[in-house]
Amino acid sequence: MARRLALPFGLLAAICGAPHPVLCSGQFPVVPERCAGTSHHRKAIITWRKAFIARVDFDGPIHLSQSVVAQIIKEANHGRMNADDPEWVKGFAEVGLREMWLNHGFYKVNVTAEAHSLGGNSSIERFLVTAHVNEGLQYWLSGVRFVGATDVPEAKLREAVPIRDGEPFDVSRIKEGIQSLTKLYDSLGYIDFTTAPFVDVDDDRISVVFHLDLQKQYRVGKVEIRTVDSRLEIRLREFVRPGEVYDSGAVEDFLKKNKSALPPGFSPTDDIYLVRNMKAGIVDLGFDFRRCR
Repeated sequence: MARRLALPFGLLAAICGAPHPVLCSGQFPVVPERCAGTSHHRKAIITWRKAFIARVDFDGPIHLSQSVVAQIIKEANHGRMNADDPEWVKGFAEVGLREMWLNHGFYKVNVTAEAHSLGGNSSIERFLVTAHVNEGLQYWLSGVRFVGATDVPEAKLREAVPIRDGEPFDVSRIKEGIQSLTKLYDSLGYIDFTTAPFVDVDDDRISVVFHLDLQKQYRVGKVEIRTVDSRLEIRLREFVRPGEVYDSGAVEDFLKKNKSALPPGFSPTDDIYLVRNMKAGIVDLGFDFRRCR
């Protein structure tokens, strides 16, 4: 019997959130003057010892290859696991091991792990990890559907989800699909777009239903640019024009194509401002390209 479930993604909140800072205010923000002097703050120095996984032993048979396990270990060792925090091994089990099984069709996998010290020094400690993996069934994708209002043909929506029917159900590709759908609708001015994937489980088959919530479509309002480089301003106004559908991808394209002309230390997070008029469906934009800091 088929059952519908919400996908168990702890990362969905981050993936499905607003892709860029948007202020819900009717007044354009005051851009701080950055040329009136600088302040210096002493940064706190935090010391920690790196946890390094030397080997992972499994207490039972597994279906994933040794090369896949080796890749999991390699990626984990490139991260910042704190040897003095006993929770690091739990994070490795959930984020490293469990996610890899989820990406190979083992939708209901459970993983636990224990770490055994192999010794170390003041900066690093090596560990042997013993893991227990309850794989469960391997599931296969039977289909993808979309429900809700849409301005995009379903064939194009399906192209945005990079997994084919009949392949092992891969959670990472569903996440990629969420990101691609969000980017697609964002380019059409739906900056509040969200999508929630649900799954129908039937024996060893899974179908995914994306619920699409477009919200309001936004157009560009006024564009304020602060710069001493008139050529940079002219180029930007070719990418972002008042009255057109707001496409944050156009801003990203501008920043990529004009990277060499941007002032040192320019930060899209700190130096681009957006003010949203929800009632009118208008987004005012501000860009601060001044070189002083």
